Amino acid sequence: MHQRGMPARTAVTATAVAVGAAALTELTGLASYVDRHSTAFSTSSAWLGAAARHLPGEPVAITVRRDGAVVGLAALAVRRRRGVTRVEVLGGGLNDYAELFHDDVDAADVLAEAIAAWIRGHRRWSLALSQLAPEDPVLAGLRARLPGATVVAGPPMPRIDGPGTTYRLSRNRRRKPHTALNRLASDGLAATSLEVDDPEGFERWLPAVIDVRRGRDHGSGRRSHLDDPATRAFYEAFVRAAVAEGRARMHLLVVGEEVLGFATTMTDGATLRLYDGRVAQDWLRYRGGIVCEMAAVQRAVADPGITTFDWLRGRTEAKFGNAEIHRCELRAASHAWIGAVDAWEARARSRVKAMLPDAAVRRIAER
Repeated sequence: MHQRGMPARTAVTATAVAVGAAALTELTGLASYVDRHSTAFSTSSAWLGAAARHLPGEPVAITVRRDGAVVGLAALAVRRRRGVTRVEVLGGGLNDYAELFHDDVDAADVLAEAIAAWIRGHRRWSLALSQLAPEDPVLAGLRARLPGATVVAGPPMPRIDGPGTTYRLSRNRRRKPHTALNRLASDGLAATSLEVDDPEGFERWLPAVIDVRRGRDHGSGRRSHLDDPATRAFYEAFVRAAVAEGRARMHLLVVGEEVLGFATTMTDGATLRLYDGRVAQDWLRYRGGIVCEMAAVQRAVADPGITTFDWLRGRTEAKFGNAEIHRCELRAASHAWIGAVDAWEARARSRVKAMLPDAAVRRIAER
């Protein structure tokens, strides 16, 4: 207790950087801190732990401690390519939401300084921290400390605010699942809609769901994230952890053991997020993906505890609602030419993909 007449005690603040196995150990030990601050499944300790264990690159944990207690944490990943150290949030492009954790604005400022000092210690580097909240004070601190840093808006993230209250599903949308189910019945197929939220059920259906995901991606002329063994291991590890926590639920449309479509949701407090979903490539006629997605939306409508249904990144005709948000990305580089090369490579990839016929892209994806 501070006594009158005595100088006020100054808190001791310290920062530390852990890389590789040491970072995984740090993140594991700080799981409860992460989950107290996390606002979405992709900022949870389960997600970060799975990313650190399975995804390419080395995990990095930068911590801020005040009198020994953690008050700030950045979970990053680092890769080295062509002599350049490339830094991103842990989870990289798979993240729909990312977060630089801090207890208060003072901790945020110290964390920004620690991140900037660490990255400036590399000779050649580029930084791309995507899907951060625009109002994040760590973001502002980094932008001020890294010359040439820019912040750009992320992709649109459509959502339904007030499902079942301020937002009402149209009659046409409500009819779509019935139309698909009637088509199955008229073709003599006995289809069943399932909801799975237990570990045993997920283990039974997960291999088939992964096959549906990969098959549909290939049929659409693109590689699937799950073609990569490391990303598939990450996906499986996170889903299993989310099921164990009671966060995940899978909606399925099946005929016997055949999966016609699926939609996997994650519950984050009062928000229900559509984590993943596909229609089976060989069963497109029956629109199993839409049936399952609408089952997820109807679940949000029926649950008074759910105030938002989040479609996550990307605007498509299937994603309807009454609101839309954008996260943002911080970009910076040690040398202007690094940023220029990164931008040129991104444009070149887009041009090549646009020039390839769909059949050629499918052949590439199936290799």
